[in-house]
Amino acid sequence: MKIFLIKTGIVFFSALVFFKLTIGFLYNSFQQKLDEKFSKEQTILIKEKIRAEMKKGIEKDKILDNEDAELIGKFIKKLLSEINQN
Repeated sequence: MKIFLIKTGIVFFSALVFFKLTIGFLYNSFQQKLDEKFSKEQTILIKEKIRAEMKKGIEKDKILDNEDAELIGKFIKKLLSEINQN
């Protein structure tokens, strides 16, 4: 019985180490990438870029092409008709 417990402990410990070295490493690297992408400085930078693009769009005479405007109009009408049905 003592040998069984020792072998079970070794297998469990080995599995734990294997998990930490493979899945744990992948999880940590993925977490670091997410933290870099959604850091405070990065979100501020993205907001500034969006604001700059919106200002450029406001200054233009026409934001959408006729084809795009027609497509968006049809899409909105369809959404409104589905909302009104419910």
